[in-house]
Amino acid sequence: MSLPLDSTDKKIVLFSVLPLALLTILALLFSPGRRSSSPGYPSSYSNGPDGAKAAYTLLAEMGYRVERWSSPPEDLPKPSKNTVLIVAGPIVPSSNNERRQLKQFVEGGGHLLITGMNGAPMIEAKGVEEMPPLQDAWETFAAETPSPLTLHAPQIAMEAPALWPHLEPGWQRYYGTRRGAAVAKLRFGAGDVIWWGADSPLTNLGITKASNLALFLNCVGSAAENRVLWDEYFHGVRPGLWHYLSHTPLPWALLQLLTLSAFVVITWARRSGSVRPLPRVSRLSPLEFIETVGSLYQRKGAAAGAVEIAYSRFRFLLARRLGISSTAPTADLIRSVRERPAWTIPGFPETLEQIDSAVRHQQVREPQALTWVGKLYEYTHWLGLEG
Repeated sequence: MSLPLDSTDKKIVLFSVLPLALLTILALLFSPGRRSSSPGYPSSYSNGPDGAKAAYTLLAEMGYRVERWSSPPEDLPKPSKNTVLIVAGPIVPSSNNERRQLKQFVEGGGHLLITGMNGAPMIEAKGVEEMPPLQDAWETFAAETPSPLTLHAPQIAMEAPALWPHLEPGWQRYYGTRRGAAVAKLRFGAGDVIWWGADSPLTNLGITKASNLALFLNCVGSAAENRVLWDEYFHGVRPGLWHYLSHTPLPWALLQLLTLSAFVVITWARRSGSVRPLPRVSRLSPLEFIETVGSLYQRKGAAAGAVEIAYSRFRFLLARRLGISSTAPTADLIRSVRERPAWTIPGFPETLEQIDSAVRHQQVREPQALTWVGKLYEYTHWLGLEG
């Protein structure tokens, strides 16, 4: 049966539904979009096709001193000699100060490997163009210059790369096509910068294609000399739990939960009504009732009646468990119990015969009645008749 809603109830329902619907629409409108070509990014935590957990784990297994880096560039090691920083597929734009700190890191002897269209502004690479994808999403590039960077890597493969048609002075091209460079390197100060047109060669899917693994290891350098820092800072992993959670759907969920809780509290407060007096409690508690009934039995001297009630209940439970009639003679009950070896109880037949005889002749003394009722309770528990 549906309950009618008055005008006040309808207003409460309306004002509770509208904010939730508005929050849902805003979450859909302002949620970060996903690229059709590559929905992920090369995080060292991800084991998906676009993740880079395989490359990170491989470095650790090969003996590299590799670790994840989630601090800003100003916290990079100083001096930076023999330190390799991998910024693979950055998704968070860098500030002017962060770009200056990266420049100082390289100038002090650090090695920077950075990838993709988003990585180009971080190293002030001008003229990088995002090329339209070919029929085959994975494009191959042949090595153009013999060097330690192309050692054992005659051909590499990249998925939807950005290319650099006209390199700036100082940059050396190592892989590319007539459309532009796909891998380039710049000596800067005591260190160097290596730029890839895409992060796909070091992803879980791409590291197995062509000579991508050899190129990656050539860029990282010697395991005995170099310390490798895998950047997660520009993937949005920042120090502090709240900073991390603020980039997840959790704030939206908390806002919706708080809004719903507020309306629940308002509704409950409205329907709680005025304070009412507590119900009057009977002066006779259940224990007092039992004591009263017990005293009546005692004054009447009806110990046999109490035993008879307990005995009748025990016979009913036992007969139901044995699958015989509840009016069966006591001898049949005893015989059926004896036929079950697991139900061997010392003194059970004698006690049951004594109780049966006393109940039939209504001759029971109070101490004996208490003993027999206790025995019947023990037998009920022993034989598992409660259920």
